[in-house]
Amino acid sequence: MTESDRFVWQKLLRHFKTNDLPSLVSSRWLFTAHLLPDLQSLIEELIAPQSPELLGFHQEYEHLRMKLSDLTTPEGKCVVRLAPVQHQDIDIGEEEPYASLNNGLWLIRLDEDMPAAVMLSKFLTRDGPKVQVEIGHLPNEVGHAFAKGFLRTIQAQGKSSRYYRNKAVSFESTEFEGTHETMRVHKLPLVSRNDVVLPKATMAQLDTHIFDFVKYREELKRLGQSGRKGILLHGHPGTGKTHVIHYIAANLPEHSTILVTAEQMLNMEEYFALARVLQPCIMVFEDADLVARSREDISGQKAETRLNRLLNEMDGLGTDADIIIILTTNRLNSLEGALASRSGRVDAALEIPLPDDDCRERLIKQYGHALNFQGEALAEAVARSNGGSAAYVKEMVRRLVQRSVARGGSLVISREDVEEVFSPAEAVLPLKRHEKTERSHIIEQNDEDEGGCG
Repeated sequence: MTESDRFVWQKLLRHFKTNDLPSLVSSRWLFTAHLLPDLQSLIEELIAPQSPELLGFHQEYEHLRMKLSDLTTPEGKCVVRLAPVQHQDIDIGEEEPYASLNNGLWLIRLDEDMPAAVMLSKFLTRDGPKVQVEIGHLPNEVGHAFAKGFLRTIQAQGKSSRYYRNKAVSFESTEFEGTHETMRVHKLPLVSRNDVVLPKATMAQLDTHIFDFVKYREELKRLGQSGRKGILLHGHPGTGKTHVIHYIAANLPEHSTILVTAEQMLNMEEYFALARVLQPCIMVFEDADLVARSREDISGQKAETRLNRLLNEMDGLGTDADIIIILTTNRLNSLEGALASRSGRVDAALEIPLPDDDCRERLIKQYGHALNFQGEALAEAVARSNGGSAAYVKEMVRRLVQRSVARGGSLVISREDVEEVFSPAEAVLPLKRHEKTERSHIIEQNDEDEGGCG
């Protein structure tokens, strides 16, 4: 770089060996920014044989889309300055984050007398962040063929991902309400079958509708059946719906998991587009009633828009899509019937029930594995926790452990200990099976992801 090289257009003049920069031809394509590490890596691999020179440039406003023509402007307020190459760390679920470019311009040569340029730029919109890839070249057939083939290759490769496949991801929010910058990778707990305490009938349903379905999916598709499936998990708060999801994700290791929250559902198209890239995958919509509430109970255009987008996107998945959609709700009766009662959207509704006597005994033993229940203490705890959720049982066991620690660390639990901990003055009374309430006690709400009947 010479002392006079302060602007991008000066570098382009020397690279293309022309004083007529406006004569350059360019082709460009837009991508979402959520798979930026995959896109950038592919670009770098494709241009590596051309010994590229990477330049950084100043982008004054993040919400304005920059084009190659902006870089060729030699005068006025909009002249673009050269700047240090800037990187942003992006979480890819590994020990080291991915060093993503904010923007970059690669100067390359297709051969000795055939210069070209590849520009990557990122900008924010209210529909989410976008990345633009633009190829600039001289007006000739060689440059045109290169640009066409280059963009076609990255479009095709954009239908897969090396960095996010087989991981659990969600979108990160930006300062714009309803938009998302990059993806966050989550480390979900490894939940084994022994960690899930549910009635045999419920476990059998999970096997049939999820694990056996995946096992036979390819054969089903060969016979003309759909490879996608919608599952609704419903039940009281604290019964362990989230725990069941962790169990499913942990035991379908070849599937990516996409986590969607209610406030992010205005960007439904982005999530389903990502699901198609990462398939086979599991899409998880927790507390679906916050978005898919019955139309009779919806107030406001925004809420109805979210519902319609969810239904439209679910309908838009082809039968060859290897996607399992799991929705959860504490309020089954408040769900929109067009979702909850429509095969093809929700194909099976599985109740995650309040634990019965056998489940509660297993839960107490599991959570209190270090305790030594004497005499009728265990049976008393099972009886007194009747009607309680898994989260409720877990909290009561914790109180038993705390009681034993407070008296010097004795791990022996007597019937009197159980009576004291489960007394009305100490315990938060569990939900009864017949009660229909939209809210549970605070313990169940806080421990929803711990439980399961498990």
